[in-house]
Amino acid sequence: MAVVKSNINDTVRVGRKVNVGEFTGFARYVGPIPGTEDIWVGVEWDDPNRGKHDGIHNGVRYFKTIHPNGASFVRLEKVIPNNISFITAFQSKYGQDFDNNVHQEIIALMKQSKMSSFELVGMQKIQKKQACFNKLTDVSLSHHGITDAGEPEEIQNCCPNINNLELCDNCFTDWETVSEITRQLKHLITLDLSFNTIDLPQELTPQFKECFKCLKKIILGKLNYSWHEIMSLCEAFPVLEVLEVPDNNIDRLEKPSVVIENLLYLNLENNNLSWNEINKLRFLPKLECLNVNRNGIKDIQIVPSSFPSLKFLMISDNNLLHFESLCELNKLPTLCSLRIQNNPLLKGMSVSNYTLQIIARIANLTMLNGTMITLKERQNNERDFLKDLDMIWHRQLKSAEERAEFLTKHPRYMELIAKYGSDYSEDLNTSNKIRTIKIRIVNFCKESSTEKDVIIKTLPITMTLNRLKDLGKRLFGLGNKQLEFSYLTKEKPDIEYTMDNLNQTLDYYSVEDGNTVLIKW
Repeated sequence: MAVVKSNINDTVRVGRKVNVGEFTGFARYVGPIPGTEDIWVGVEWDDPNRGKHDGIHNGVRYFKTIHPNGASFVRLEKVIPNNISFITAFQSKYGQDFDNNVHQEIIALMKQSKMSSFELVGMQKIQKKQACFNKLTDVSLSHHGITDAGEPEEIQNCCPNINNLELCDNCFTDWETVSEITRQLKHLITLDLSFNTIDLPQELTPQFKECFKCLKKIILGKLNYSWHEIMSLCEAFPVLEVLEVPDNNIDRLEKPSVVIENLLYLNLENNNLSWNEINKLRFLPKLECLNVNRNGIKDIQIVPSSFPSLKFLMISDNNLLHFESLCELNKLPTLCSLRIQNNPLLKGMSVSNYTLQIIARIANLTMLNGTMITLKERQNNERDFLKDLDMIWHRQLKSAEERAEFLTKHPRYMELIAKYGSDYSEDLNTSNKIRTIKIRIVNFCKESSTEKDVIIKTLPITMTLNRLKDLGKRLFGLGNKQLEFSYLTKEKPDIEYTMDNLNQTLDYYSVEDGNTVLIKW
């Protein structure tokens, strides 16, 4: 963020309220403009009719305003920074002090709506005077250019019962200002300070810590703090349960200290962390929810006794490449909900197929990408997964080494055998083995003449169309739709062969390896 000295020995910075003569606005750019020797301030005026452009000069965009002609460039020496206290920003958004008529009007509204705490916005009769500030519990003063806490005790006297406070993208620069605000808010539980530039405190004094003694949730997005700095700061938050530190370019973690042992939720989204670094947090005893979306994670290796209380894991938009990482997640004893969209290992797979692959690998999962997993769905997916593994185990693996490697890659195989038993059957005479074929099964919509989904399956040649119908409904979620069956061969892909007797087998209709079976609805 650009910060330069003005002509009154104060700072003009992007986002700060400024005066230029009798006119006011916000500084949106501070810096040079090619072809000139001066430092310029791009001002977005409070009066949008005063400006000349929306942040573009000579074809170069320096910033963007809401109004197409709401901005001007002004030489730095003409710009005077305007200090904005918390209460000044609060009153500019929520209204001025109230008179008795307004007060009675609000009391009547509260009784009518049975609201115990509220924030009134846009009411014509009281839009300039939102009274009863001491009833407000949720307050957002983001993007208001706040520079200081104001006069002693004025926050406490005006709005003492704030529980949840947003102060994103303002202009205070130190934690002393933050602590002076929070000192007056005895009931503050949640604080969002994202998108600020705040110097870390020199010392965490007892008086400083007292200002955050009730704080349970803090959001520190894009403050460019390291994990070590965040941990040092957390010593001031003795009852912290929720810590969100997205967009901080964190690439290293360290074993957590006692200061965050009560943490329930940790958001590390959009940093640069590998799973090796995330493993350093595995000793957090109460952590239930972990968000590591958008970190570039390529693989997962779970250390034994990791994350003993973790129930919810968000790991979307990473670079996971192999299903072995999902098998690793099965080692988390309490994991029941997973979000894993947009990873390379799922690319090109249908939703039903990757759902099968994930559910069958993670035993305790009850929620996947926000969708509940029913007991029947789990059983069906595990049985289908087991059939595929059974074929590989009995037909492809010849040595003890191959089988040991297979069990390492598919650690739930023996567990699923114990749970469901094996459907694989073969006589001692290998010539009497039940023959299987690998076919393409296509979910085909007749109305639009389109293939909705395709799955490759290895099936016994003796499977009836009735069993194939049940399988297709499970794989494609076709419910009670009326289904028709046909197939195409590799040799004559333009000829469609109808299969209309559901009691007959694939072998009866001469379906062969490599054929395509159409399930039409």
